[in-house]
Amino acid sequence: MSHHKKRRYTGKVPHPLAAGHAQILEVAMEAGRRAGRKAAKKKLKRASRHDGTKLSKALRESVLRDAEKAGGKAAYAAAAKAIRKAGHRIAVPTDLHQSTGSPLAPGPIHEPMPVPRRRISGSQIVMEVLRVERPSRSMVRIVAGGEGFDDFESNGAADQYVKLYFANPALGLLAPYDMRSLRKTLRREDFPASRSYTIRRHDPVARELAIEFFIHEPAGPGAAWAAAAQPGDQLVLSKSKGKFRPDPKAEQHLYAADDAGIPAIAAALEMLPRTASGRVFLEVEGPEDEQEFDLPLHMELTWLHRNGEPAAVSNLLADALRDIPAPHGRVEVLALGGRDAVRDIRKLASHWDIEQRNIHVSSYWTARRPGRMWPVLAAEGPRTESKQQTGGTVD
Repeated sequence: MSHHKKRRYTGKVPHPLAAGHAQILEVAMEAGRRAGRKAAKKKLKRASRHDGTKLSKALRESVLRDAEKAGGKAAYAAAAKAIRKAGHRIAVPTDLHQSTGSPLAPGPIHEPMPVPRRRISGSQIVMEVLRVERPSRSMVRIVAGGEGFDDFESNGAADQYVKLYFANPALGLLAPYDMRSLRKTLRREDFPASRSYTIRRHDPVARELAIEFFIHEPAGPGAAWAAAAQPGDQLVLSKSKGKFRPDPKAEQHLYAADDAGIPAIAAALEMLPRTASGRVFLEVEGPEDEQEFDLPLHMELTWLHRNGEPAAVSNLLADALRDIPAPHGRVEVLALGGRDAVRDIRKLASHWDIEQRNIHVSSYWTARRPGRMWPVLAAEGPRTESKQQTGGTVD
């Protein structure tokens, strides 16, 4: 998954932009809204004519409003991108609403206002590894914090994730990394690698952020870094994304995941009411890879062991869900894991008598070669003396 920094759309023009830029964005948003509504109307009319599909008045208006909003958002993003790209090379008219009726009618030209330069640290957060823990044989938990903790803002989702950046320590690169400059100066194989990881725990009181790494073979950049990490190392991450929040009103919760999805499942379990009920299926290699969880009172946990079977071809999760009675009613489903496994689960769940909007299935990984590796992948910068005691060891 790619996580690029984007300007958040709020429906309002950002204050720091020049007045002329603000007017351009307003015009673009309004044009986008009109275009979106017009296109949606055309599609609905065509569907009614050819397929006989007719919507109620309320639903039709809701669709048109959504299309209008989406059109405005897309136009805003395109206009903002053009302004940032043009930088100092554009001149902005002060009046875009002349009596001629044209939104871009010529007017007096003022000196262009410079577009604020993007701060590298705005898209990358640098924390310090405080301690390393081993919740199971195959999982390493990195607990980070330090001064960079204040730059991280949790979005509160159970599946919130960040992109982590791993650089070749032999190059001596300093974080945060200026990716644009590095692309021009480094060979492709030396460019910092990035991988997405789920936040296991965000503790604003203790000022700690925990991320769990599944240690596997062949190891990729993330697993290799975590296996060698020590207190004082740097952890370079992006802002968080993610949207799943457990439904406290669901009658039953049905969760399933392999090793990669366990952190998100664990976070979701901790967010459930203590009286929640349902079933959890977690797939790992063997008994030594199981973890302790704080389960709600009526949640039943079943561990599934591969016992040497490659994770990429395992059908344990889908088979376990086929063996239970088909759920019905207000049931919330969350399934996370390898692409092939979650594809089978998605097909299975599509036939259950539950609301499809309550089925949340995500592919977390795909079997592939590990990619770039470096002889030593322990730290992205010089280690600092850690004042906190290590809470675990790395074998």
